[in-house]
Amino acid sequence: MKPTSKEVLEKISKHCSNELTLYKFNTTTLQINDKYREGRLTALEYLGELTYHYLQEEQKIQEQFKEQVTKQLELHSCLDDTEYKRGLYDALNEVLYL
Repeated sequence: MKPTSKEVLEKISKHCSNELTLYKFNTTTLQINDKYREGRLTALEYLGELTYHYLQEEQKIQEQFKEQVTKQLELHSCLDDTEYKRGLYDALNEVLYL
């Protein structure tokens, strides 16, 4: 099964965090040029910030989805109490609590 975007972003975030620790604190064991280390750290910090941004966006999508479902509940609140309304409300409310 293909991983979700959230899972991919979390994996990238964890990888960047591990790599940042490696390149920041292993100044004697890693046999690399200081400029290479600097470039690597800059890229890893950027990627960490980028993944954080998109994880926040993903969270906003969930909130916006629930807001739209709630609006539908409010929109149909004026309907008479019928089986149709009950079925509509049951389906919409179920999704709100998943």
